[in-house]
Amino acid sequence: MNAFIVLLVAVLVSTDRGLDGTWVPKAKWPYAFTTPLGDNAFLFWTLEPPEITFELHVRARGYVGFGLSPTGAMTGADLVVSAVRDGNHSFVDMYAVTNARPLVDTQQDWTLLDAEEANGCTVLHFKRLLDTGDCDHDIAITTDSVRVIWAYSDNDDTLVYHHGLRGSRTVFLLENGAPRKSLELPAADLLWMDFRVPNVTVPSTSHNWYWCQTIPIPRLTRKHHVIKFSPLLDKKHYVHHIITYACYHDLDPSLHHFGFECYSATMPDAYRHCRAALTVSDVGGDDEFAFPANAGVSLGTDSDPKYIMLELHYSNVDRREFVDSSGMRLWYTPNLRQHDVGVLFAGETNVMDQVIPPGTTFVTHGLCSGQCLRRGMGDLTKGIHVFAYVLHAHLLGRKIQTRHIRNGVQIGWLGKDSHYDFNYQQTRSFSEERVVLPTDDIITECHYDSSARKNVTHGALSALDEMCFAILFYYPRVNMSWCTSHVPLRLQADVVGIPAGDDKSVWQYQKKPRPALLSALGRVTWNATTIASLQQLQMGRQRVSCESADGHRLIEASFTAEYPVFTALNDNDRKCPVH
Repeated sequence: MNAFIVLLVAVLVSTDRGLDGTWVPKAKWPYAFTTPLGDNAFLFWTLEPPEITFELHVRARGYVGFGLSPTGAMTGADLVVSAVRDGNHSFVDMYAVTNARPLVDTQQDWTLLDAEEANGCTVLHFKRLLDTGDCDHDIAITTDSVRVIWAYSDNDDTLVYHHGLRGSRTVFLLENGAPRKSLELPAADLLWMDFRVPNVTVPSTSHNWYWCQTIPIPRLTRKHHVIKFSPLLDKKHYVHHIITYACYHDLDPSLHHFGFECYSATMPDAYRHCRAALTVSDVGGDDEFAFPANAGVSLGTDSDPKYIMLELHYSNVDRREFVDSSGMRLWYTPNLRQHDVGVLFAGETNVMDQVIPPGTTFVTHGLCSGQCLRRGMGDLTKGIHVFAYVLHAHLLGRKIQTRHIRNGVQIGWLGKDSHYDFNYQQTRSFSEERVVLPTDDIITECHYDSSARKNVTHGALSALDEMCFAILFYYPRVNMSWCTSHVPLRLQADVVGIPAGDDKSVWQYQKKPRPALLSALGRVTWNATTIASLQQLQMGRQRVSCESADGHRLIEASFTAEYPVFTALNDNDRKCPVH
């Protein structure tokens, strides 16, 4: 499935706004999805497979275009261009071979339903097939993320450059990319609690900084269910993600008045056992995410957390000091649902053993093995229902896909985005829930592009380092929070020719791998042979780690597991003729 970029090459939009300043669609159509495109444009769309219908509003008096591009540039773009001249409206399906004037497509696949121009604005109402079958000049609309790019002019001449009147935004166009909206409840039955960091000072010394703070959960006299969550963003430009973790153990009350730099030497050990995520909100995500109508996060019982730990990741690209009070709002109700929600991290163990060579493309494979799943699910033989997911990597990430394997056959995906965007990590719902059994395997693959880097990239917290996770929301909740793996650093050093030295154990787990090995990896001459040898290890023996909700190991120590042999699904569902 190809990811793509929606190219809004200019706009003639007649746009009406309601009394509250919001954009109002012209068509009498049940638009399911909307997104603003900067201050001067707005997009509505709805799905009736195999078709997708759009309504585009833009404040401008000139030509307009809308299309799909693999990179965001004109090269390879599949687009329509529209303009009004002397009362005549044109709407032409085109494609671009280079970053130059597009060519008219011999197969016209976009259909204009209506167009209107008034008061310096234009509305375009149009549709197309999700996959037109034109593999030469059209791009299929899939479940992958989409970069929406717009540009506009007040000149009707479509050859006039847009002179910087443009912008971009990543969205998901297909249904299962949309957030679940909450059910309407009586006001008395829908309550909320806010958790914020209290005026934390973010230093100017680093452009990636993590802050952790524990906060008591207000006392509830009986069980309630959290049914949705929404981020509370103070300095939105700087907050990359907010995760609320559950703390199931008692904490020193004096710690609640202070926060700590996450995972640093000053962070109390008690914080490190707050490992079960309750909510996850990443950069570019929606204002709220609601759980299914039959499930919610349990609060108020003896087995529920008494504290939460907020983890905030700040991307301080400006390197300036500022004060922030961001956090998370949890919406909850006494109207109980059938199931309790849990969250599982499945992917690459976040240690420096993750090695991505420079100047190349590379794929890591994080294994959540059936041995872990069996221990975590216990007697739950019918498995868990995964209803939503977040895919997470850092700046080198280009594609992430999580394979669901049963009895040696991949039966589906537990998350997939062939055009991953570090700045758009939305919680995405499945249109049909996935059932994961305790005998299944889960493999999360992260595809990286390090072609612009000259040094090895390791797994760590900074955005300049890397991660590889699928964060899975599921029910019913089980006592498992993390299920990850990595190739031990010593094995990787062996295949690239670094002597073992005095290393005592090939399989010794190291949270802080020996500096000598890391330094030696930095001196390796990377070529096709060393990169291929390192890549081959990713589909071999791995060290697997399983953690319970309170951060303890479900299996006494990390164990080794062979990469499963299975029949894989093709990651490109489009069938195009070979010329």
